[in-house]
Amino acid sequence: MQKTVPIVDISRYLDGSDPMGVVLDIRHAATRVGFFQVIGHGVPHALIDDARNVARCFFAKPQNQKLVPGCVSLGEASNWRGYEYFPSDNKEAFEIGLDTHGRVDMAGRPLPLHGPNLWPASDPNFRHTVTAYHSAVTNLACQLLGAMAWALGLDPRYFDAKVREPLAHLRLWKYPPQTELAPHKDHGFLTLLLQDECYGGLQVLHRVLPTAGLVRKRSIGQDSSFSSGDSESQNIEGEVALAKSVSQGGSESVWLDVPVIPHGFVVNVGRLFEIFCRQTFPATIHRVRHTPAMVSEPELDKSRISLALFFAPDWNVTVAPPSALRAPADGEINSVQSGPHILFGYRWQQYVNSGEISDVAAAKRKALEEMSV
Repeated sequence: MQKTVPIVDISRYLDGSDPMGVVLDIRHAATRVGFFQVIGHGVPHALIDDARNVARCFFAKPQNQKLVPGCVSLGEASNWRGYEYFPSDNKEAFEIGLDTHGRVDMAGRPLPLHGPNLWPASDPNFRHTVTAYHSAVTNLACQLLGAMAWALGLDPRYFDAKVREPLAHLRLWKYPPQTELAPHKDHGFLTLLLQDECYGGLQVLHRVLPTAGLVRKRSIGQDSSFSSGDSESQNIEGEVALAKSVSQGGSESVWLDVPVIPHGFVVNVGRLFEIFCRQTFPATIHRVRHTPAMVSEPELDKSRISLALFFAPDWNVTVAPPSALRAPADGEINSVQSGPHILFGYRWQQYVNSGEISDVAAAKRKALEEMSV
């Protein structure tokens, strides 16, 4: 059983000194764990520190200074940009994406998840730093996709034409102490997480190999998230129960703590990438447990600040296993469109995060009804 989240130094890939060694490291980590930590990535450490600092300073401001014009909440902005406070558990978030203008669908309506970013007017340094950080980490995500394509036996340039205008949304999170995030899988293609430098809290489920018995019964490439949500919830509960049943150290030993590595990024694949690669790189269940120990300085801010880039191909890209990754027994391959898949995830998660609908299955049904109109 894997005891740690692998650390991959990708500098050897970026400088060309040992690209195949890095590719093999990524393949091993993505296959066995589904998570890995990246160092040697080329994102300036000073920019990472600045992004953390401006995020913490932003969330420390009075509420009226964090609101942005034209946006009461992330869910009320059609492009999912801006600030939101979640009263159900006191979390806070601020989100941006690629600053795109004038994108419309076939009916001439504004394309969801696109459009201008929304910024508080009082802090130009926040805007400058977060924009620079978003650009740097989005570029890193594209580089990682090249290595991951190679790790799957594909051309390293396979994704280049599919991420010309990616759905690359950066969400700044503030988790207050004693916050928990239930076991889940990320919905998208790739996530790059910068953990809080003081408080980790991220835990990854020890995978029982092979894991896929619970999910491979569905047809390969099927976007099962466009369902009531009951089956996915049952699968997550089943995988957690299976891991606990074979654990030798008690139920909590199935959860692997992800240590904080200064200036390192935690990388994991989401369900959309899992569909693409036929679960060669699985979307692994994970959770957050932010329970910092009591300290003698009561004034110390023990909130967990994290910066997560959720990355997926362009809106119109069709995601399906390429022929090189298919097996003769696969039969019909169902395709998934990147944009609607990501939008569906945003909508049902918004219901859960806001506390409007606590049950995931019910939230998914509501989101599906909205998208069917």
